[in-house]
Amino acid sequence: MNDKTAIQSAKLRQLLSVSKVSLIASISLALFLAYMQQAVVSSASFIVWGSLMVLASLLRAALVYAPKHFDVDYDANVHLWKFRLGVIVAGAVWGSAGFLLYPDNHPQHVMFLIFVLGGMTVGGVASFSADLISAVSFSVLLCLPITVRLFVAGDGLSASMGMAVLLYLGFMIMILRRISRNVYENISLRLEAAAREEKVREGKERYRLLLAHLPVGIFHFDTDLVITYCNERLAAMLRSSVERLIGLDMKLLKEQAILPSLRKALQGEMGYFEGHYLATHSEADGWAYITCAPFHDGSGAITGGIAIVQDISERKLAEDKIKNLAFYDPLTELPNRRLLLERLHHALASSARSNKEGALLFIDLDNFKALNDTLGHDMGDLLLRQVAQRLNSCVHADDTVARLGGDEFVVMLEDLGGHGLEAAAQTEAIGERILDALGRPYQLVAHEYRCTPSIGATLFCGHRLEKEELLKQADIAMYQAKKAGRNTVRFFDQLMQDAVTARVVLEGELRGALVKRQFHLYYQIQVDQMRRPLGAEALIRWIHPERGLISPDLFIKLAEETDLILSIGHWVIDAACAQIKAWQQNVLTRNLALAVNVSARQFRQADFTAQVQAAVQRHAISPVLLKLELTESMLLDNIEETIKTMQALKEIGVQFSLDDFGTGYSSLQYLKRLPLDQIKIDRSFVRDIAADTSDREIVGTIIAMAQNLYLDVIAEGVETEVQRQFLLGNGCTQFQGGLFGNPVPLEQFEAMLKQE
Repeated sequence: MNDKTAIQSAKLRQLLSVSKVSLIASISLALFLAYMQQAVVSSASFIVWGSLMVLASLLRAALVYAPKHFDVDYDANVHLWKFRLGVIVAGAVWGSAGFLLYPDNHPQHVMFLIFVLGGMTVGGVASFSADLISAVSFSVLLCLPITVRLFVAGDGLSASMGMAVLLYLGFMIMILRRISRNVYENISLRLEAAAREEKVREGKERYRLLLAHLPVGIFHFDTDLVITYCNERLAAMLRSSVERLIGLDMKLLKEQAILPSLRKALQGEMGYFEGHYLATHSEADGWAYITCAPFHDGSGAITGGIAIVQDISERKLAEDKIKNLAFYDPLTELPNRRLLLERLHHALASSARSNKEGALLFIDLDNFKALNDTLGHDMGDLLLRQVAQRLNSCVHADDTVARLGGDEFVVMLEDLGGHGLEAAAQTEAIGERILDALGRPYQLVAHEYRCTPSIGATLFCGHRLEKEELLKQADIAMYQAKKAGRNTVRFFDQLMQDAVTARVVLEGELRGALVKRQFHLYYQIQVDQMRRPLGAEALIRWIHPERGLISPDLFIKLAEETDLILSIGHWVIDAACAQIKAWQQNVLTRNLALAVNVSARQFRQADFTAQVQAAVQRHAISPVLLKLELTESMLLDNIEETIKTMQALKEIGVQFSLDDFGTGYSSLQYLKRLPLDQIKIDRSFVRDIAADTSDREIVGTIIAMAQNLYLDVIAEGVETEVQRQFLLGNGCTQFQGGLFGNPVPLEQFEAMLKQE
């Protein structure tokens, strides 16, 4: 059966399926119409129309209810034309009512006749819409006679009604065309779907046979990671049965390492897993290589995944034997010198790409020879194995612990800080951890033994030095540690050693500075175009009892690299709120706003909003007087969370200023979304505006942009009257800098205010 014949046959089935109901409805409506019109039309017209309706109904019934056989000899096109004939006859008989049942001088019955014929037209559209010829013929034959009769009546009302019927008919024909086209497309789609289903059934059977006889395990899983199918090979591999595996929730597997690969498939990517497996329903274990791919439905949506499982246990055992012999120390099972150098080669390449430092720690056990000489080599070997275990516990999984031979070990650290001092501090911390771990007592059978290490350290970044040269540097540093009295860490570079030592001392003092109340707030005045005080920026200062005033440049970065910045930042906000509260008691200062710098780590705290709200409420201040200064880079990191945090604080009245504007990479698209109140022009642009045309253009652009965004703009670092006049001339009316006052303690700041 070709496509056209199939469509004709489907159309005919659809027409016949609704014609039974429509025939009954047509007969019922004809009886009702005859009953209503018999009193207002002649008997002859009534009898003629009734006879015609009976004959037309019998013809349609014969076509609808007569037995039909849809076999190979069935001609759908011929029967469709027969059906159309019945519809045309019915339409003509119904249309004749427009003449035969038209009552003169009975306008209400005329309206009833038009209403019935209109209803029949709608019924015809609904019943015969699968075939445009039938539907249009029925509608035209039904409506045209009554239209002609209305025009023949001659009066204006009848003519208007006739025109309305014509418009109604035209409208119905237009609707019919659209409906018929949709029905045609629907039938075509159903036939295509049926054909596809048949092909799918055939494909499924081939697929089932293929899966059943493949030499690899295969299983399907849904979006909840529940197995929906598996073949016999997988069941045999796991020493289980298909029935037990189907329905298994893989989130409950004994071996969870496979789950990331499965979830990756559900994200639309290929997932791979190679590793050990332990069967959930049996004691089967081994090594498997699994490939996971997403499974899509007809619309392209991911509905699950498919996994192919290969048992690689035998291959893995052979590989492990070869690898262990070539790359691992048989005593401690740590990487040997060969594997260390290979990993160091990759670490140098990675460091060159990321520009992050790495480090080598060369570890030698103090007085190890004495242990071998007194307790024997067996005890020495036992100690080395325990040392290896403790070293592994001191570093991350991505770092490398290797044994070079004898009592010499090397620890390779990767992805440390981006500059030398930071990386050295991290290396120092891990070195101290190793000293502590290796210095604890060892239990060697019946003997308790103590052993200390000497550790030499050197940093690397990229390929500036060869691998052997780096090991040599670490070895030299280790001998320096032994000369320094052993049980210590020494860096190859003495300047680096001094810097690390100074940093460690500074960090220790910094941790006690907050408790000892060594931090103080200095205040730098902010003024308007008339030099009237608007507020101040609160700047933290560390007054050390021995070193005196320590610049923030020396300790803020160190605080940010540790958790200290969180407690320091919390103290600054609380102290600022307390000062605002004190100022609110004085007429001279009660309207002054106080700006506070917020670090990125502090702002990203989950409870940062709650901290600020608590400080505002605790000191009972007007939150509009508290201004938080944020930098561009921290705002654009996770923009949606940033906006959410800022809006929560804006709701209680806290103000926001964008600090150091122009030095970052702000996008105007993001900037206009941020609930800012003020932009602060960075001092680097203000410094040279008197002589540098580029800086003048940048400053002018920033001011114009701030005005377009309805934001206040303040310039920091204003040191001369020339700078002030230029900024003022370009629309900047708020200033901060040495021209108006440097950061000073509270007493000097308040004394300055009294002189204004």
